[in-house]
Amino acid sequence: MTIQTVSGLRRLQRRVDRRRCAAARVISAMQSGEALKKHFTSQGPVYTLTNGKPVSHDVAAVVTADIQVIPVNDGLFPGTPQTWRWAE
Repeated sequence: MTIQTVSGLRRLQRRVDRRRCAAARVISAMQSGEALKKHFTSQGPVYTLTNGKPVSHDVAAVVTADIQVIPVNDGLFPGTPQTWRWAE
């Protein structure tokens, strides 16, 4: 077990803060009517908003975990949503 250094903890906190801010921007766009979409490419899943702005996988995981973001079951298989919307 290693002991965390102050600089290591600051670096980790900055990364978490960047992810939270990005998630807040995506949720704000979703409150304005945008939807989060998941597309599959040869490199893996890609998340975008309906206005075309890309969303990173980490930020999409934070956004979809929000209780007011609901999945729209439009995926190929049951239980695999590809679209999420803001519920008021």
